[in-house]
Amino acid sequence: MPVPWSRGEIINLITAIGAVVAAIVALAIAVFQDRMRTWFMRPKLEISIDLCPPDCHKTKMRYAHSLRGYFEGGTSVQPPRDPREWPREKEVDTYYFRLRVKNSGSQKAESVEVFAAHLSKKQADGSPKPVGSFLPMNLVWSHLREVFLPAISPGTYKHCDLAHILNPEDRAWVPGEDTTWPNVSPAKTVLSLDTFVQPYTQSHLLPFGIYHLTIIVAAANAKAITKKLEITLTGDWYDNEQEMLGQGIGIRLVR
Repeated sequence: MPVPWSRGEIINLITAIGAVVAAIVALAIAVFQDRMRTWFMRPKLEISIDLCPPDCHKTKMRYAHSLRGYFEGGTSVQPPRDPREWPREKEVDTYYFRLRVKNSGSQKAESVEVFAAHLSKKQADGSPKPVGSFLPMNLVWSHLREVFLPAISPGTYKHCDLAHILNPEDRAWVPGEDTTWPNVSPAKTVLSLDTFVQPYTQSHLLPFGIYHLTIIVAAANAKAITKKLEITLTGDWYDNEQEMLGQGIGIRLVR
């Protein structure tokens, strides 16, 4: 017959097992603490946009002059005969539309980028059709005009330029914005996506219509998120900011 363990032996066994378990847990924490810290304390990216300041607002932008404005801009003003006297810049009323990228996590988000991945346009029957000329490209951060933002601290946000609209009366003066379409009146507004590069094909320019733009927000140390924006451009221009942001354009997250 086996000899029953004494109370002291049982206590010693439990103590030994507890010591082994504690050693394993301590070793696991030592090996995986960085991963555990990253898991529980990491950035969490969010994206939003409100059609009101500071996300969207009217301003004046100074642009390098395009001579097309003299000849195709519907103006009777003629350039000075001496090219050295031609104006080099022009102030144009502009509406800017900015995405708000927020870090709601507990750690700083590093090397953050916003990528315009896909664009489609709603057809007459309501179905979306990919815009074949659209070039997937990064958007630029407001004021910096850079692709990568070094960091977004926890509980804060930064603006990323989504697009802008120029006063149609002055669009012909602005290089890179002065394209025309056969069936689009030059008096209609055009949405200009603020991609890092303005393609030579001017595929960043969108005439009036309803568009779906897929946006990916990513960071070096955060999970990427994908959102879809619905952009409704009526083609109408309003000098009044409230009217323009209420009737001239609509932008909303659809998922």
